[in-house]
Amino acid sequence: MLEHEFLLDDTLEIMAQNNKKHFSPHFVCAQSGVADLKAVTEYLYSQVGRKLNVYYEVECPEGDSDFAVVSPDLVPNDWRICSICGTHYIPDPDRVWVAFDFLPPYLEHVKKKSIRAITFPN
Repeated sequence: MLEHEFLLDDTLEIMAQNNKKHFSPHFVCAQSGVADLKAVTEYLYSQVGRKLNVYYEVECPEGDSDFAVVSPDLVPNDWRICSICGTHYIPDPDRVWVAFDFLPPYLEHVKKKSIRAITFPN
């Protein structure tokens, strides 16, 4: 994983500079060129609380993101109506999307770093 960490750090920094919000591990794989989804996901989780927040969204049977939960372990098992498509369903804990957003202090750090790079070129 170490060989990918610098590349993933660079990718996250570029994404932060471009104000990317609510992104998945699949998106980070595509942006970084790192094909190992498990390694990328583990790396993103390692950055939660440092650079990132993590979110979990329950998917309805039609593929819509219906509602958020704090943890995949807390998916309710009672009937719901999807807020997007109106499908009646019982949420499945195996159909939960994970998404990440940047923490405000990290975004501020990236912004200041960009300004310093412009002000003090090599």
